[in-house]
Amino acid sequence: MWFRRVPDGFPKGFKVQRIGIDAALKVADLRPEDMANHFRDHPDVAMRLLNESYNKRYSPSTYITEHGSGFSVGWLSRSPSERMCERSFSDLADAATDYLLFSLGKGRWNPSQS
Repeated sequence: MWFRRVPDGFPKGFKVQRIGIDAALKVADLRPEDMANHFRDHPDVAMRLLNESYNKRYSPSTYITEHGSGFSVGWLSRSPSERMCERSFSDLADAATDYLLFSLGKGRWNPSQS
């Protein structure tokens, strides 16, 4: 029997997510370092990703959320609603990079990789 391996940092049953921000999709094929730099130079695009996540009304889904001193990116399961595969970031550019990569099934961002 054949089983598809779940990539590291992804939940079992992950499905690619819809991203409705064209300006973000235009940088989706950049190297993660370049993507993060783009979001630093264009914080409005990163903020639009954050707002898009807040407006999601379905699960399971990826999410990005702001909290006290930073941002979290992860997976909200369907039932019961549980946050999984969560990572924390100190700035929006890094969080937006992880959110976009994660949502599109391209991997996860670790700022120390750059």
